[in-house]
Amino acid sequence: MLLNNYLSKKRFNCFIMLILFLFSSTLFSQIRDWEQLFQAIDRPVVDMKFSSIGLLFALPGNGGGLAYFTEQDSLNIYSIATNLGAVSIVPDDENYRIFCAFGCFSNSDGLYEFDLATQEFELVTGCEYPPHFVKKLSSGFYFGYGFWNMNGGLLHSTDGDNWTAIDFFDFKDVTDVEENGDGALFISAGDEIYLENEGSYTSLTTPSLITDIYVRDYPNNYEVYIASGGGSYSDAVYRVEYENGEITGLTFICGLFQPNKIYEYENYLVVGCIDYYSNLFLVEPEENGQVQEIGEELGIDGAYCFELAPINTPNFMVGTDIGVFLGTNLTSIDDQQIETDSFVELSNFPNPFNPTTTISFSVAQTSSFVTLSVYNTKGQKIKTLLSEQFPAGQHSVIWDGRDFNDKQVGSGIYFYKLNINDKTEAVRKCLLLK
Repeated sequence: MLLNNYLSKKRFNCFIMLILFLFSSTLFSQIRDWEQLFQAIDRPVVDMKFSSIGLLFALPGNGGGLAYFTEQDSLNIYSIATNLGAVSIVPDDENYRIFCAFGCFSNSDGLYEFDLATQEFELVTGCEYPPHFVKKLSSGFYFGYGFWNMNGGLLHSTDGDNWTAIDFFDFKDVTDVEENGDGALFISAGDEIYLENEGSYTSLTTPSLITDIYVRDYPNNYEVYIASGGGSYSDAVYRVEYENGEITGLTFICGLFQPNKIYEYENYLVVGCIDYYSNLFLVEPEENGQVQEIGEELGIDGAYCFELAPINTPNFMVGTDIGVFLGTNLTSIDDQQIETDSFVELSNFPNPFNPTTTISFSVAQTSSFVTLSVYNTKGQKIKTLLSEQFPAGQHSVIWDGRDFNDKQVGSGIYFYKLNINDKTEAVRKCLLLK
């Protein structure tokens, strides 16, 4: 969390009280831990992607567009027009460009290519109805669009340069596409889920509009889930059952109102909803799985996208109607599986600090290779404090609040991560106040 000039004195005092509470223990607390990131973004965030230049954001609506930080405290927003917000983004780092889907039911809706060198947009293809997504999978780039179960389509490109329509999905409202671990392609259009099989498609009708397809991480990447959330009593999360290139049925996981996006956290699904009362849930990925609400204290009206923050495992970031939040330690006490965090000693004092703090850590095994690094809230490594062999015992190192370039960093929250023998053992937070 970065302090910025827009905080009033009253909000600043509340912020400090909250931080002191969060830092009253050197271990992560046993309650849910949320931090709001990127104070410059206090509006809806509908997509986030990591790229070679850092974290990218898709901001919808008036004044929205493609956004990223050119410097730590400088957020730049690029758009086609002031009323044309971005709905989806995907970086193409190899070619130093970003594909952006813009849409607001205007004549300018479509897929655009953003050149990072010139910071200019070029239209790839327009679309009569608003786009839903642009994605990069192992089989190439995909762009889907449409409205209300009709009048849409799906485009594909192997390299991002030449785009062609997949004719089968002409006039279909294509809402998502994903690949499982075997490379099988799943496409959602309206309330239909499709499975591609050697150029043909089998399908199954679901009870409600499909808003998202999610394939679990390895080794469970054969499991395919959908959010069926058109805003009816049939809204739910399902697992798609399939074999031999055909969809055989749906397994009911849980009923939620307007589920919008699915992600994964430890052994759970994370489901983000567009609902004024309940927005974020941990769900057991099994039939009639148990559901645990985790976002009630955030004061959000919708959860739109997820992304992994590489500085700490396990965690995730969620884009909401009021900005981006980082969630850690989100399972209940009985569900805690992070054994290393219970045994490894890692802390810093003083905390908050200015200008230096001493980071203390323990090594259990004789002659272990230790790496201790500092990250900012964007997940960027800013300093490696240690990278060498250490004997068993207690050790410490001083961080003077400077980065790789020996430049003093700004006030805010930073994370320091302890790796022992190439394994992440613990991550802690510290607060620099000037």
